[in-house]
Amino acid sequence: MKTNILLLIAFFLIPGIIPTCSLAADTKPDTENQQLTQAYDNAFENYLAGNYQKAIDFWNQILRQDPTQVTAKNMIQEARLKLSGSATKQKGKFYALVARGKYREALLKIEEMSAIDTANPLFPKLADRLKKVTAIVDLKPSNSKPWDLAAQGIFNFVNEEENLPFSYDAFRYAAELDPAETRFAKLVAMLEEEAPSLKLNDTKPAGTGVLEHKKKLALDYIYDSKYYLAIRELESALKLEPKDITALKRLGSAYLQLKDYARAREAWEKALKLAPRDEQLKEYMSALKDIPDNKRPKNKTAKKRQKRPRKARTT
Repeated sequence: MKTNILLLIAFFLIPGIIPTCSLAADTKPDTENQQLTQAYDNAFENYLAGNYQKAIDFWNQILRQDPTQVTAKNMIQEARLKLSGSATKQKGKFYALVARGKYREALLKIEEMSAIDTANPLFPKLADRLKKVTAIVDLKPSNSKPWDLAAQGIFNFVNEEENLPFSYDAFRYAAELDPAETRFAKLVAMLEEEAPSLKLNDTKPAGTGVLEHKKKLALDYIYDSKYYLAIRELESALKLEPKDITALKRLGSAYLQLKDYARAREAWEKALKLAPRDEQLKEYMSALKDIPDNKRPKNKTAKKRQKRPRKARTT
């Protein structure tokens, strides 16, 4: 009776499921029919309980015994859709825990997700990385600037859309800001072991700060007319220090050389708000005063009156 109720629920309440007469066919031996019936019973029980992976396993067992079972094929598709939706919700909760610096709780969540969706290769990878993090720090200890940076680095490390170069910069810069906190150095060493190419490809001289190296590298790129590379370095520096005036100045200069006047103005305006008495910035802004934003439509008359900007001296 129990099995019949579960089958009726599946047949009439779950969209896309059609009955199949194979289960009740007299052509099957009694023992095999009993095995299929029990497998269906277990599958539907797990499905209704939300144990979608276990339900899929039982339906696959049915298909191995009888590949003609249409209901089992349809239910596997349905369970995979449910599993995908459940995984998406759980993944959101996982990333929220990581973002809040609750690394031990996040590890429990990702291990729970791995148990639910055993076929997902991402979850074991994230769990392994988070285990390495929790061996160093299991809870973000404060909202200080160094720990905020380290937390951003951890989030980019324990993420399917990883950004390991940023994590490397964030851990090293946090260590510069608070040399007494030994856990930052341990995070750096952990990442170097996880991704040795970061250290091998690093061009920062010993004794030079991460931020200063990026700004110097960007300036060299500007002098070599490699403006896009300069912008990449400066934007990376500004992720670490959004209020760095020198980085904002050089970013504006790089965009100016690319004739992207709107972004040049945006960078220099940010810098001018931070340093309203900076005469050099005022000179830069003066060079742009007659140039409209790129987003504004330009008519022929305005184009004739448009003055060429004076080349800003790069610092």
